[in-house]
Amino acid sequence: MHKAFHQGSLIIERLEENGHEAYFVGGSVRDTLMNRVIGDIDIATSATPEEIQAIFPKTIDVGAEHGTIIVVTSEQESYEVTTFRTDGTYTDNRHPDNVTFVKSLEEDLKRRDFTMNAIAMDKDGKILDPFHGESDIERRVIRTVGKATERFKEDALRMLRAVRFSSQLSFFVETDTFIAIQKDRALLEMVSIERKTMEMEKLLKGQGVKNALELLVTTGLHTFLPHFEEKGNHLKELAKLPVYELQSRSALWALLVIVLNVDDVETFLNSWKLPKKVTKAAQENLKVIEQVKRMGWVKEIIYRSGLEQSLEAHQVMAVLGWENKSKSVQIHKIYNALPIHSLKDIVLDGHDLVEIAGEKRGKWIAMLYQDLEMALIHEKTQNERAALKEWVCNWLQKYDQNY
Repeated sequence: MHKAFHQGSLIIERLEENGHEAYFVGGSVRDTLMNRVIGDIDIATSATPEEIQAIFPKTIDVGAEHGTIIVVTSEQESYEVTTFRTDGTYTDNRHPDNVTFVKSLEEDLKRRDFTMNAIAMDKDGKILDPFHGESDIERRVIRTVGKATERFKEDALRMLRAVRFSSQLSFFVETDTFIAIQKDRALLEMVSIERKTMEMEKLLKGQGVKNALELLVTTGLHTFLPHFEEKGNHLKELAKLPVYELQSRSALWALLVIVLNVDDVETFLNSWKLPKKVTKAAQENLKVIEQVKRMGWVKEIIYRSGLEQSLEAHQVMAVLGWENKSKSVQIHKIYNALPIHSLKDIVLDGHDLVEIAGEKRGKWIAMLYQDLEMALIHEKTQNERAALKEWVCNWLQKYDQNY
């Protein structure tokens, strides 16, 4: 068994020593079978939340009413341990109104979304697979546990998750599951925009993004995503691009704006409830791209944008096929050769300028700094005190003449 499961195995042992069943479940088991990088490791058990808390010295109650307790094993490691359960009705098509704790592993696995996620593994690595998830993994199939329409009416986000998994895993969606998504797609309206955004970003980062975007359109799910309603053909164009090469959120959203030919950029980005930092960086990418399209990668653009923003904008342009990837080498060279990288690098500060001018602070300082930056960047003067003082004196003479 993978070493990542070692500490979790000790938790299972403790639970078993106290008369309870316990197994690894969910994505970690699926990823183990696929030899993928293992993420969070979850454990399901017949022990109740109270029994879990009684067994382990350090726990965190994150949802005891739904059976989930976090068991803390060290400062670096903790595990979600959840009681076997069945879910009640889903009146909001997203969360169960209530849960019932049970003693059967199979009953617990039966409520899960897809067969590949309904596999359990004991502490010795033995697989328990009542819904043939391992076979579906081998066939690269996404199939719901039980009737697809029931699973989607329980939690409408599962439809978008199916498409996201098809991108991440390069799997195809089984026919009955596909038909159910088409039939029940309107239920996606019940899902919060934050959850849709999370799934959409994961979808865009997957190696199978081409088929996933086509699936998004053919199922009609795209019509229940913000501002995607009339963008089916644009999304198919997006599917032709190596979108997965862009791993930053702001680069992904800048690409979407361009390919979807978005008119009102701010409204579009805000409708997805993105963090302000991401929205601002995406807009900055778009600004840089427009400038580069007009002027190329000139010193001023790279200086104003900074190396990181310049490279991110370039990556978007490379994915669009507007630039060769090797252009990043030139951007690095131009940036590294700049005499200054910010105002802080200029050897004269505001106090020096006031002293040279013999005047009080005013708007002239900002104007002077702006011109001084460009003079340095274009090497019309040198970043050393004597040369800068001479340049400032000349600038002040012209300023006095004009103002």
